[in-house]
Amino acid sequence: MAAGQVERRARGDPVSGTVTHTIPDPTFQNYTYVIGGSPVIGAPGSIFMANYVNSLLNGGDIGNTLLNFHIGSNSIAWQVPGDYPSTPAYDQGRLYVANKNPVRLEVRAESDGRLIWSWIPPQAGDIAFISEVLLTKNLVFVSTNLATYAVDLTKRLTVWSVPLVGKLSLSKNGVLYIQAADEISAFNVY
Repeated sequence: MAAGQVERRARGDPVSGTVTHTIPDPTFQNYTYVIGGSPVIGAPGSIFMANYVNSLLNGGDIGNTLLNFHIGSNSIAWQVPGDYPSTPAYDQGRLYVANKNPVRLEVRAESDGRLIWSWIPPQAGDIAFISEVLLTKNLVFVSTNLATYAVDLTKRLTVWSVPLVGKLSLSKNGVLYIQAADEISAFNVY
């Protein structure tokens, strides 16, 4: 593979591991050749991805593109430019993704990438997302540079927040863990 060229591996032979198909990413720009996140599997044949590291390089000036790869046709179904810093979450035809430009949580349609609704962090100083999106049946959790928020999926409003930031994890018993640089905090959210 030549310098600057990236291929998203779409399918491989399950026995040998040999790549059988690739889908080129025409938006890839990165001198480090690091993606910095994970692909998200949607409905059968649908995979979401962005070059998350580009959101962090050069102070976020590069930005990146959220892509939906269609495995059946070996093509990109749609793409949305923005500044997507972390792996999104998916459920029932909807993609929940943090965007730093503009700063908002976006809910996008799997079928065509259109914006269904968005949520803007309530504090004026909220300028960046720290965590990946954490999705439950009725809430979505995100951590910004100022706080961690729970957004109600039906009301589309903040229903809970705490002035702690970090990476998020949720136990099966409803304990939300926030991992900051020097501590881990736990909250019972069920």
